[in-house]
Amino acid sequence: MTVVEKTQLLDALSESQAATRALWELVDPEMQVYGDTDWCVRDIIAHLAIWDHQVVKSLHAYRSGSEYAIPDLDDDEFNQQTILVFREMTAKSVLEQFEQAREEFKAAIQDIPTEMYPGDMLYPWGDERGTVIKLVDYMIEHDAEHRQEIQNAVKAS
Repeated sequence: MTVVEKTQLLDALSESQAATRALWELVDPEMQVYGDTDWCVRDIIAHLAIWDHQVVKSLHAYRSGSEYAIPDLDDDEFNQQTILVFREMTAKSVLEQFEQAREEFKAAIQDIPTEMYPGDMLYPWGDERGTVIKLVDYMIEHDAEHRQEIQNAVKAS
């Protein structure tokens, strides 16, 4: 990985962050997004922040020569339990937490030596391994999927 490629990776994370922030500014953070759960826009943004924090833990572990994965992960239970803390916060605080988590994610990416990018790391969900680049791509796709769900809810309302 070259410095230019690392910069492109960081730029892609920043662009995804900016797209999420721009969407946030257009919608009601309390708008329900899914018909089958009580999750609203602010919960989805909290969810993105939580996963960025988990990715940062995996990246820090990888950089130090160890591994990190969420112990005994049950995706649905983990997602539901972790957003509860965010529900006590104001909508503005939720967005600030998302912004902070993404900045920490980008800092962790910046700190990984370029020679480690093609290496094999454990992803925080624990049942998959891959490169740093693939992890970043997954997280950008994750952002995009949730932005699309929010946009679909806006259209449906």
